Amino acid sequence: MKEVTNETEPEITYYATHHGIYRPEKSTTKLRVVFNCSSLTDNGISLNDIQYNGGVIQEDLYAQMLRFRTYTYAFTADIKMMYRTILINSKQRNLQIIVWCESEHESPKIYELSTVTYGTVSAPYLAQRTLTQLSMDEEANFPISASVLRNNLYMDDVLCDAATLEEAIVLRQQLKGILKSAGMELHKLCANHEKLSPDPEQNYNFATLTETKTLGVSWKPNLDCLLIKVKVCLDSSYTKRDVLSTIAKIFDPVGLMAPVISKAKIFLQRLWRSKLEWNDLLPAEEYRE
Repeated sequence: MKEVTNETEPEITYYATHHGIYRPEKSTTKLRVVFNCSSLTDNGISLNDIQYNGGVIQEDLYAQMLRFRTYTYAFTADIKMMYRTILINSKQRNLQIIVWCESEHESPKIYELSTVTYGTVSAPYLAQRTLTQLSMDEEANFPISASVLRNNLYMDDVLCDAATLEEAIVLRQQLKGILKSAGMELHKLCANHEKLSPDPEQNYNFATLTETKTLGVSWKPNLDCLLIKVKVCLDSSYTKRDVLSTIAKIFDPVGLMAPVISKAKIFLQRLWRSKLEWNDLLPAEEYRE
């Protein structure tokens, strides 16, 4: 980002509000700055109101997960600070103005953000379109990883698999190479074979890693199995609202839990037929079930 002075402040600007989100369970960025570009200005319009979102050009989640489960050797990774490595047109940076101070002892300063900003409706499209263009530009040099950038990328998460260990190693090397050509870095690499993740200082340690998350689903690389976790509050009483809330929290993009979810929905249907209100306690028989 670049500081804006009274002499350089443009005539038309948009000031984006922002706040921090602290997530101590994260292995890298525990404090993340989130920008809100839907905040209304004094004329009742926000930056997101006047932007095209660009549409969705990435593969849907269902196809990504099916492809990830196809071959024997698999690994996942993130593109480090992906949005912050993609510059936007200098003529449009006046629409990404923020007020920032490094510490509580300093006066706030005004800055313009020079890169794609998470919080704008166009950010996902711009990032994906940039990587698609990168895959087209570098396909001759990195043919395997170019295909991965077009088909195996969901936001900044990369999911890869290969039939043999040798193919997986080549794919990993090509991914690092094609991203490096654009000033990007592959990190938090996690694999189901130790030779795919040989550097414990930069990647997850294969020997100690028991579980990681990929596209919202838990993955145990040592066992190479996916887990779908459901949090159920153990309480002395439940309402119909609690039952619906628990069912709705089950995230299963591939449908692996369909038999279990179907049974849960049949149970909820019985509650509807019994004419229970949302906040009515479940009868003893349904509570035990």
